[in-house]
Amino acid sequence: MKVLLEEKVLVKHSKKNSKYYWVLETITGKNDVTEKSEDEEYLMASSEIGYIQNVKEEIIEKMNSENVFSFAYDPKEGDYLSIKNNLRKNEYLNLIYMNNIWVEEIYACSYRDCEGDIYTTIKTGVAFLSDNEITF
Repeated sequence: MKVLLEEKVLVKHSKKNSKYYWVLETITGKNDVTEKSEDEEYLMASSEIGYIQNVKEEIIEKMNSENVFSFAYDPKEGDYLSIKNNLRKNEYLNLIYMNNIWVEEIYACSYRDCEGDIYTTIKTGVAFLSDNEITF
């Protein structure tokens, strides 16, 4: 499995020309919020179907073993990465950096403190995902 997350400022034209794109966010502050209720419901955050879901274990393994970004990047606790299919809006993979590894966040805000943490986009770009080691 080859994974490359190439930095690119996403505008309408570039998003339309790429099948997969990504958004990388980091925590830049905190909101004042009251305590979360224990029975808070979580909504699905990751798609259940599609190519990204079929190869998600391989993507996560690559991301945890090497830098798959086209730029120097050291993830920090709480960084959040969304990889999305531009042609099928219901196909995506959401990852959060926790305890020095990337993990899938299946339910929205189950790992992130969506109300307490303020997230800011660091970079965006196009994602190249390939089963074939030769073609990219």
